[in-house]
Amino acid sequence: MLSFCPKCKDLLIPHLEEGKLFIKCKKCDFSKHVNKDLITKEKIKHAEERGEGVVKDENIFATYENKCEKCGYDKAEVIDIGVLISDEDNLMFLECGKCKHVERVGRKTS
Repeated sequence: MLSFCPKCKDLLIPHLEEGKLFIKCKKCDFSKHVNKDLITKEKIKHAEERGEGVVKDENIFATYENKCEKCGYDKAEVIDIGVLISDEDNLMFLECGKCKHVERVGRKTS
């Protein structure tokens, strides 16, 4: 709990002296003994490690059937960037589910 100095209204800082807990002001000479236990060390709880899971593919969003030019993997994720200027087509990319190689897909013009 935060405590403030009754004289100057500054924050009181806990100090441990000779096994007793005091709260002191940094600005003025105010000091007060506190009859509470001070937690000096606390164990940090680490998150449990998880297993690999059931997903075999590198990218779970790679569902579109497309053979990668780089590694030959047969699934890709479709990424639609949208329209940048009103008279343009959408920008479409296929990202390989394994090696992350990106291919641009667009309307063929002659």
